Amino acid sequence: MFSKLLPAVLFITSATAAFGGEDPSPLPTVTTVNNEASLFLGLAWTFGGPNSGGGTPGLTLKLLSTNERNAPALAAGVTYNFDGSFGCDVGVGYNMTDATLTLGYDFCKHGPQLGLGATSKPTTVTTTVK
Repeated sequence: MFSKLLPAVLFITSATAAFGGEDPSPLPTVTTVNNEASLFLGLAWTFGGPNSGGGTPGLTLKLLSTNERNAPALAAGVTYNFDGSFGCDVGVGYNMTDATLTLGYDFCKHGPQLGLGATSKPTTVTTTVK
């Protein structure tokens, strides 16, 4: 019985593959990553300055030139310092895989600033080429 079913199974399998089975050559896909300007939200520490008393921590919001991962970016933003003052800074940042580090100069507090926070991740788009 088995010897009679085996040729039938092989015939049906080969017929399915030849006439309407899965395409042996799938269409190629293209994946693109959209890196764009991004908001940065994080904690900052401003050093020096005439009234800083050695340094001031704060909450900072910046605009970064890109959200590309493992890449540098330009940064500009404002900071609310926990001593009640505000800061305005320009600098550079580095987007790591899960965090962003910034280093800049605060023109309002007259001192260097270090920040650590997060940006939105780039969007990934996958399309099929026909």
